[in-house]
Amino acid sequence: MSLWLKIDRWISKAVILIAGFCLVIMVAAVVVNVLGRGLFDAPIYGTVEIVSLGGLFVTSFAIGYTERKRGHIVIRIMVRRLPERLRSLFVAVSFFLSLCMVALLVWGGFWMAMDDATTPGATTYVLHLNKAPFRFTWVLGCIVLCGFLLHHLLEALDQVRKK
Repeated sequence: MSLWLKIDRWISKAVILIAGFCLVIMVAAVVVNVLGRGLFDAPIYGTVEIVSLGGLFVTSFAIGYTERKRGHIVIRIMVRRLPERLRSLFVAVSFFLSLCMVALLVWGGFWMAMDDATTPGATTYVLHLNKAPFRFTWVLGCIVLCGFLLHHLLEALDQVRKK
């Protein structure tokens, strides 16, 4: 097995475990909040923020995993009548454009995270947690997505070359 496949599988398992763990925490927070509100008239302080931050983890890691599994929506109605080689070229161009857009997200997210890390008072509204780790998490998820997009772009370019 090649080194890339080993890294690919390891990263995929890691991100889906993190996303799944955060999803369990989100569900538990909502359940405990509802039970606390209903039974004891005492909800958990900051539940909405906890669930929102958990959603950040779930989303940032699930998008890379979904790309690895090729689970994103693809609309082929525009290219289905084109010759195979031209269709492969369109696929490669779409992966390239996606990679460029996500690279811009990484770049912008990194500088926003650095700004939050150096700015005093850059905290969440309710729990007053520093925003920087959560922004860096988003950047990490986008980097994982970039890696899988790059892998799929190279595969698509290989398909264009073969046809």
